[in-house]
Amino acid sequence: MKFQTPAGHNPIDRMSVVGQPLDRIDGPLKTTGTAPYAYEQHDAAPDAAYGHVVGAGIAKGRIRRLDIKAAERAPGVLAVITADTAGPLEVGPHNTVPLLGGPEIRHYHQAVALVVAESFEAARAAAGRVRIEYEAHAGAYDLEAARTTATAPEANAQMGEPDTQVGDFLGAFADAPVRLDETYTTPDQSHMM
Repeated sequence: MKFQTPAGHNPIDRMSVVGQPLDRIDGPLKTTGTAPYAYEQHDAAPDAAYGHVVGAGIAKGRIRRLDIKAAERAPGVLAVITADTAGPLEVGPHNTVPLLGGPEIRHYHQAVALVVAESFEAARAAAGRVRIEYEAHAGAYDLEAARTTATAPEANAQMGEPDTQVGDFLGAFADAPVRLDETYTTPDQSHMM
């Protein structure tokens, strides 16, 4: 899809939508706290359980000790699932690393446990009781430093062939009628969770 020409006469170009004070059909319900949310529809699944993921607190390393006893004893908790208790969770076409980390940690906030409880609040509170001791390993966390050694991703069924073409940025930038030369950095990179 290329955006080199105007899309035509539309509400966005007429500025009749963006930045305008439009009434939202759900506005009064949401602002008064009376809007029905899917989370509150217990009639569809009356005995639903709720989960809260416990993410790794390091980006790379190993779990030395994972203590779930306090979480298991918390009110409303039905189960605490870890890589040890879940059994083998193989990688597949949609998950490239095991769904539950342990003992190896491959990225920050990788799921290392799942607390299942009678309510979301109980699951979240119990997740805070999981205690983890790590053996942190050195990792590569600077995208700019790794740029020269980065490898191209392989083709896959979902994404097809990767677009890795590199053009002449400096030449195009020098010839551009308008130039904006700023540096923006991202403090964190979103991982699999």
